[in-house]
Amino acid sequence: MSDTTSVRRDGERETARLPERLREMRSLTKKSLKDLERVTMVSDSSWSRYLAGRGLPPWAAVEALCREVGRDPEDLRLLWEAAAASRTEQERPPQTADDVGPGTAGTVVPVRRRRPWLVLAAMAVTLLGVLVSALVPALRDGGTGSSAPQADPKPDGPAFGASPPAPRTATAVPGAIRADAAVPEQFRGAIELAARRCTEAEVTPALLAAMLKVESGFDPDLRDPKADEYGIARWTPAVFNAWAVDGNGDGVKDYMSPADAIATMGLYTCWLDQRIKQSGLHTNLPGLIAAAYRTSDKAVIQAEGAPAGTAAYVADVLRYQEQFATR
Repeated sequence: MSDTTSVRRDGERETARLPERLREMRSLTKKSLKDLERVTMVSDSSWSRYLAGRGLPPWAAVEALCREVGRDPEDLRLLWEAAAASRTEQERPPQTADDVGPGTAGTVVPVRRRRPWLVLAAMAVTLLGVLVSALVPALRDGGTGSSAPQADPKPDGPAFGASPPAPRTATAVPGAIRADAAVPEQFRGAIELAARRCTEAEVTPALLAAMLKVESGFDPDLRDPKADEYGIARWTPAVFNAWAVDGNGDGVKDYMSPADAIATMGLYTCWLDQRIKQSGLHTNLPGLIAAAYRTSDKAVIQAEGAPAGTAAYVADVLRYQEQFATR
């Protein structure tokens, strides 16, 4: 048996185990899938697929589910990473190097490409982590689950807390921000973290940076009382509070905090992406995500595309996305 075949089979076993653990935790919550949607900000139809082993939930959603039952998310970290690596390895590469998705106002959105050697390297690292965890239990905390269940079930979104995935280099992140792009350095870490917390291919650092550019020009102190929009991501307080993420771990969720605002944008756009694709729309997804952020997912789905009045906004976002992204 080749090393590649062995890695693939190990990844498939881990992929099969993850839904079992998720179903176990879901049963402990005593919640319906609709209730789970409000807690994790992942739709009930998506959870139905994930629990059946079809598809991989965003890590942020897994964290939220663990938190709901008082489990340590790190107990599932290796399973999730192995499932992610296996899922990536099994996917077919995008059409051809010349294939592109249609943009808005003549903008072209490049198709994401995957590198096989990166996939194999990621799987090897994952399996090494599994072996280390099995042979040296002292290196881990034993999975005691020190986090207590949240008493308040309001949809405040999963926290982007400790132990995020290891940072990837700019060349390894599809849609990464170019080193010379006009994106302020102090926001780049938060933007990349927010993007890589989402498993949806379209939510990239370049897309989030482009949206922030159009929304506020990267101004963290922006205030527009007439529109009731504030901060670098132009959050309306009521909407922010429904999705809020503590991006910097200070225990406070504040739409005027760039870290919190950007982290929450990442979670929200990830959910918008899922909703749009579930509706059957698959053309120019970055543009539709931007349109939904400015209006709503329902407006995009009902219009079967970018709603009237959003064309200029979408065109600006796609233009900056192309400028910011690595090539």
